[in-house]
Amino acid sequence: MSRFVAVGDIHGCSNTLAKMLEILDLTPGDTFLSVGDLSSKGEDSRGVHSQLLSLEERGVNLIVLLGNHEVMLLAMQRMMGANVDLRAFPESIFRGAEISALMRSNETWATLKSYGLEGAETSDFWAFRYDDPARHFESVAEQLEQVDWKLPQDHLDLLSRCKTHHIARNCLFVHSGISPKNLRMDNVQHAVESQIRDDARELCWSREWLGQQPGFPELVVHGHTPLCYLYSFLPDTTPWRDNDLVFKSVVHSGALNLDSGVFLEAGHLTAVEIPESGCPSELRFLRVPRLDPVCQDRLSYFNYM
Repeated sequence: MSRFVAVGDIHGCSNTLAKMLEILDLTPGDTFLSVGDLSSKGEDSRGVHSQLLSLEERGVNLIVLLGNHEVMLLAMQRMMGANVDLRAFPESIFRGAEISALMRSNETWATLKSYGLEGAETSDFWAFRYDDPARHFESVAEQLEQVDWKLPQDHLDLLSRCKTHHIARNCLFVHSGISPKNLRMDNVQHAVESQIRDDARELCWSREWLGQQPGFPELVVHGHTPLCYLYSFLPDTTPWRDNDLVFKSVVHSGALNLDSGVFLEAGHLTAVEIPESGCPSELRFLRVPRLDPVCQDRLSYFNYM
């Protein structure tokens, strides 16, 4: 029987991903699902993309969900005139994404830097903490026409094949979640379709739903919110902490968060192997401590000027 493995946000940590794939030892016919956010924050987004393409070439069924960092990167690539076919995505998902991509804190620059693209660290291109993002975008529009930040075509094709969601093994896989209104529906397919009609961005950015029980029976498997950041969104984070107060991925209130902050100093990359039944008690977890350097932003001091 083929294996089905889902992995949390990778964020440019290629060494950690390599160790995870080595341990998993997937074979042709197995499925490897990423909940999105392959890039940014870590130092080697290019290496992450390359590893996933190699995995696919070896016959592993690769499914990559559209994280908010993929949304911003694709929007920027479209703006650059790259060959990206985004017709399969709801257009609402890209609303404002070009502007968000130029916010320094979203770290699209780290992805561009990993590809060796000239000007990726030029401070003039990026909006900092106290800038108005829309006004900044307008001010640099002409400068952006002078740079060539297109990614290699095979990497663009990988990103263009991302999915907004995936339903399998009694789970709903989505990057960030779904709005509370749609989360309460009793049919998962109707819930997702309703969300896409309302505003597809919620599938990539939403946190309002965290801690709430879905109305449908499928387990919501997601990323986007590092477990150690849950303090900002939930009054009680006890279910996600062990006796040593280490945050871990657990099934709670009908959801499973796989984002264990791999880009952080004490971060991990978390994967879960899901049986065909999708039974939560039979999930098998694997955690790999961060092996990559913590990305150093030499321009971060601009945020405090």
